[in-house]
Amino acid sequence: MTTAKRIHLPIEQRRAQLVAAAMRVMQRDGAWTLTTRAVAREADVPLGALHYAFGSKAELVRAVFQADRARSTALLMQAVEAGGTAGEILTRALRGYTDSVIADPGAEIVLQELTMMGGRDDDLRAAARESTEQYRVDVLDLLHRLAEASGGTWAGDLDVLAESLLGLLFGASVNWLCTRDDGLFRRCAEDAAQALAARLVPPAG
Repeated sequence: MTTAKRIHLPIEQRRAQLVAAAMRVMQRDGAWTLTTRAVAREADVPLGALHYAFGSKAELVRAVFQADRARSTALLMQAVEAGGTAGEILTRALRGYTDSVIADPGAEIVLQELTMMGGRDDDLRAAARESTEQYRVDVLDLLHRLAEASGGTWAGDLDVLAESLLGLLFGASVNWLCTRDDGLFRRCAEDAAQALAARLVPPAG
């Protein structure tokens, strides 16, 4: 660690710096290797500075999930704001997801690893569950927006539709991480978008 005088950063900037450092550590060495000491070393800050920003490793992991959710939410909003039919908006949104995974596979591996670790690690379980629930809320919000814009209604249980879509996307991304078949990954997402759009029943008359 360098001995040069460090610049004091506002807490939100410090947290963003540490989240980025945590992602670098996990992409390089695997999510299971994450420790607060490793992140502090990667960010070149004292361990105390990390614990001031995040009270625990679980809080740091929660912030990693939140950063990904912010990125995903921005992609969804871009897809909605561009307008078009439900099928066009869903296709644009899911294509944005596949493109982001293809562009940064290391980040997707980390997020998948952290989610799976939440099934075994009591300290991380709450963060993984919270992240999953937040993604579900975002998809439900998208479905509500599409129904409101079209005046239509969804055929089926919205919770099931959202959960099915999330399951398909996450499963397809795992398969892509193994095969790196970009074309198949994108076609699966586009097919899912069209199949879901077909469940939106237009208003009578």
